Amino acid sequence: MKKHYYENVWENMLAHARVQHAQRTRYILARTLVFPLMLAAAIHGWDVGSSAELMLSGFLLLLFAVLVARHRRLERRRRFTKAYLNVAADYLARFSGDWKMSPVDGAGYRKEKRPPDQDLHIFGAASLYQYLCAARTQAGRDRLARSLTATPWNLERTRQRQAAVAELLAHPLLCLELEARGAGLPDGHDTRALAEELARPLGGSLRLISGIGAVLASACILSLLWACFWNGPWQLPTALFMLNLTLALAFYPRTLRTLAPLGHMARELRLYGRIFRALERAPLHGAAFGAILAPLFDPIRATRAQSRLTRLAECAAMRQNFVFFVLANGFLLWDFHCMAYFSYWRTRVGAAAAGWLKVWAEMEVLLSLARIGHTREVYAFPQFLDGMPPQLTAEGATPLLLSEEAATPNDAHLTAGTLVITGSNMSGKTTYMRVLGSNAVLAYAGAPVCARSFALTPMAVYTSIQISDDLAGGISTFYAELLRIKKMIAYSRRGRPMLILIDEIFRGTNSADRIVGAREAIRRLTLPHAITIVTTHDFELCDLGREGVPVANAHFEEHYEGDKILFDFKMREGRCRTTNAQYLLRMAGIMDD
Repeated sequence: MKKHYYENVWENMLAHARVQHAQRTRYILARTLVFPLMLAAAIHGWDVGSSAELMLSGFLLLLFAVLVARHRRLERRRRFTKAYLNVAADYLARFSGDWKMSPVDGAGYRKEKRPPDQDLHIFGAASLYQYLCAARTQAGRDRLARSLTATPWNLERTRQRQAAVAELLAHPLLCLELEARGAGLPDGHDTRALAEELARPLGGSLRLISGIGAVLASACILSLLWACFWNGPWQLPTALFMLNLTLALAFYPRTLRTLAPLGHMARELRLYGRIFRALERAPLHGAAFGAILAPLFDPIRATRAQSRLTRLAECAAMRQNFVFFVLANGFLLWDFHCMAYFSYWRTRVGAAAAGWLKVWAEMEVLLSLARIGHTREVYAFPQFLDGMPPQLTAEGATPLLLSEEAATPNDAHLTAGTLVITGSNMSGKTTYMRVLGSNAVLAYAGAPVCARSFALTPMAVYTSIQISDDLAGGISTFYAELLRIKKMIAYSRRGRPMLILIDEIFRGTNSADRIVGAREAIRRLTLPHAITIVTTHDFELCDLGREGVPVANAHFEEHYEGDKILFDFKMREGRCRTTNAQYLLRMAGIMDD
């Protein structure tokens, strides 16, 4: 059981966290004892002139520095362990149903002009997006949303994602590690500003400044060595020292402007650097990942460039010390070298950095899509029947948004034409349509689907399921449905394959007009390039097959045990022969026996 796997991972990491907490306590205690002992040994040794005590104080100072460094490393590991635990708990939430409490539900991506967003629960509370999303950055979340609304015509991109997700599913611990690394980023971190700033080259004559800095620094150091070791005149290094310091002060405002972005760039890239190192070590050697991860290695290795920028930021930060500023600029023109190297780094690496950030955004999408395979016992990668007439075949298909224990698997063997589904209230008609539609959306995104097998041709998905009126716009429920079906008919004239899902067709009008309108709509939407599924309570629509319209019938049914109504949620061939509305009215106390 996959749930047990993640429970074991969580327990093991929790035990690891306890060990780290004990280590932290020991480090704190050791630092608390060593520091005052070092001070006492230094003070007493100085007072009495004891070289042994002074040597002991030096040893204790070194020991204290080692303890501080190890404590810092331990704190970094503890933060990672905490993030790892949160990620493992997030996976376990997929089994308990607590994933519906996640604040990242993608509701902002839902569009009224895109009915499947709401009809198939792609975005919003208890949605596909909320279940899947493992993205921490805004770019990753945007890309995931685009993948769930992508047109089905770019199968090359879809197949590449399928191959990458399949490789990730073979390394569940790697996925946990990568998500935990990503959790170290600020929530919703927007990389666009960083990428734009990194790619923007610095203006001005920095090459000239670099040359001046190199010449004057070399001259100052050589003249100082001449004065120290070969009895040269001290006036020359003194004059050069003062000249260098004067130039540094004259260019100080420009130095501040030039180096101002360096600090936050280095901090942000340091966070990504740990992610890039994890990706470089990852055992992902397939062709799909070779293409996805390529920007991390070419034209320059991301981790190496990030390390260089971090060192440069540390060098620039040393300027804030007044004594260092005076000495470093007097002898070496330190500010000029920092500006020149920063300009060189941005010119050579800045444009490539945008590619690194896109790699991680794509990885967040792949980690999100892989969650289906990590948390479902039954899943399959869909097969695309490119270049064939419309087909959709599924075995044991279930909805992602229900637990596997609660879901009833159903099959589908659909070709061009219309399937009219009848059945009692709550018997599973709408859920069946949503299962096929949402699994098609996942398939086109490159994700595995919830089924034993799934095959389909690329088809545009059109839906009319969850319809509401618009009081402000003066649109009734019936008219809103008319507008949706009008769009379906307009798109169908293009001759491109379609998957059309209509629930309770024309429910918003009287029965006589509903049947007449539904007959005509079904005639227009029964096409050689469309798979159309319609649910209805109007049995008259089941007879369209006798009128020459290629319509098939299927139904869901119920049975009764005592005063209880029970459903098996299994689809069967043929039209429904029973109804349960009166029974439900009596159960609700609205109608007498």
